Order: sequence, then structure tokens, then C-alpha cells
Amino acid sequence: MITSVMTGFFYRPMMFYMNIFMYDDIRVYLQEKIAKLPNRGRGEVGKIAKHIGVHSTYMSLVMNGSRHLSQEQAFDLADYLQLTEMETDYFCLLVQWDRAGTQNLKKHLKQKLSKLREDSLNLSKRLKHDKKLSDQEKAVFYSSWIYSAVRLFASTNDKGVSLEALQENFDIPRKKLIEVLEFLVSSGLLILEKNLYRLGTQQTFLEKGSPFLSKHHANWRIKALQQSENISEDELMFTSPFSISEKDFLLLREELAEWLKKFSGIVRDSPAEEVACLNIDFFRVQK
Repeated sequence: MITSVMTGFFYRPMMFYMNIFMYDDIRVYLQEKIAKLPNRGRGEVGKIAKHIGVHSTYMSLVMNGSRHLSQEQAFDLADYLQLTEMETDYFCLLVQWDRAGTQNLKKHLKQKLSKLREDSLNLSKRLKHDKKLSDQEKAVFYSSWIYSAVRLFASTNDKGVSLEALQENFDIPRKKLIEVLEFLVSSGLLILEKNLYRLGTQQTFLEKGSPFLSKHHANWRIKALQQSENISEDELMFTSPFSISEKDFLLLREELAEWLKKFSGIVRDSPAEEVACLNIDFFRVQK
């Protein structure tokens, strides 16, 4: 976690990650979040009150349900909690729902909350990606793992890599390798300068429901099975069927989604030295 400077002369605490989309009540969310801070968050209510411009007594009344936050106060509190844009929207909607005076309005806001919760499960809305391939380009790029692998290998040298270096690293015919490189250059995924290939677009992404998604998953899982016979000590493969409650299944799914967001950021900023692959499967076993 990163400690950030807050408006005023004190610091924001390092916030323990809690998935706000799992909550229907802002008070329960705040109480549990504060309780996970050092010393169970002693003095935290006062810091929150100062940040959003209210008296600590008023904030205590908000916490016990006797008072409500305004939308302005909710937005400032979301900033204090270091929530993302989507999390802030959800938090502010929870406040609106809490203040709503009629069942019709509560129902309307509940639908909006459900939609945001559903959107939060969609990784394409959480992860940043640079390149949107056309359907024709996707059909080629996701037809084999070699397109991704060649593209990523080209990123391991800032100046680019030669055809000879690619041939040495990948055991594929020269003709096929040239076809792969020509496609990657034509689609902007690689750049060719002075007979060296270097990375063009940083990331690509397939949205949920894409007809190319199952092929993409299959390509790299087959590659993982091939690699499993020669896995080294510093690599990791893990398979674990288990039984679990529905609530904990959803909780773990959300924590994985948040971890993947962090994973994507680390990978984006990491110096390219070698090519690796991460496969994650988390699903209900059904007939």
C-alpha cells in the first residue's frame, strides 16, 4: 500500500483493501474498514470528520445511523478512502440509497448499484489496455500462442530483436516466423526499424463474451501443459479443486480481480527481461 499526503498537515493511513462492491450498507463498510486499521482505527473517525469538514460528533452520529452524509461529504470521504472512480460512484450511490425517502427511489438506486456491481466484475473496465484489434486481426493474433510470444520477446531489448535472435529462441520454421512478424508489424503490435523488431502497442485485451476468448485461453493452457514436464524451481503451477460457500466464492473472485488489476500495473511498469505466462482458472465445477 502507498501512503499519500492528505489535505492539511497530517497523513492518510495505509488503507487495508476491502471490496466495497460486496457491501450494501456504507456504515458496515466504514466500520469494518476502520476496524482493520492499526489500533482498530482509534481516532480515525475524527480524521475523517476533519477531512470532510464536519464535527467529529456529527461523524459519530453518521456512523451509528442517526445522521446521513451529503453527496459532497460522501465524495470527499471517498477521496479520503482512496477509492477508484468506479468505487467512488458506488460509494456515492450507497449514500443516495441510504438517504432516499421513498421505496420507488430506493428501488431505482438499487438497480443502479446492481449494475455497478456487475460492471465491477468485468475486468475490461478495471484494466487499462492500449490496442483494440479488429475482428480480422483478432482471428489471426489469437489463433496461436506464438503471436503473443514473439511480440513479447521483442520487448526484452529496448533496441529491438533481430530475426536471427527470434529464430534462436523459438523452434518454428523461418517461413512461419516471418509470417508472424509481418502480421505483428502490419497490425502495429511490433515496429520494424533497421532490421530490428521492437514492441509497438503495450497491451491488448479480449472482453468477456468475445468469440476469440476460448481460443486464447486454450492456446496458453496447452502451452502450460507442455511446459509442466520441465517446470523449474522458481516457476509455479497449482491446481486445487475444493468445496466452498457461495459467499466466499464471490469474495475470492473479487479479491482475484483486484489482484489482477495490481498485477497488470506491475507488469506494465516492469523492465522486459523475459517472457512469462500466468493462467488462472476459478470456476464452479458443474455437470
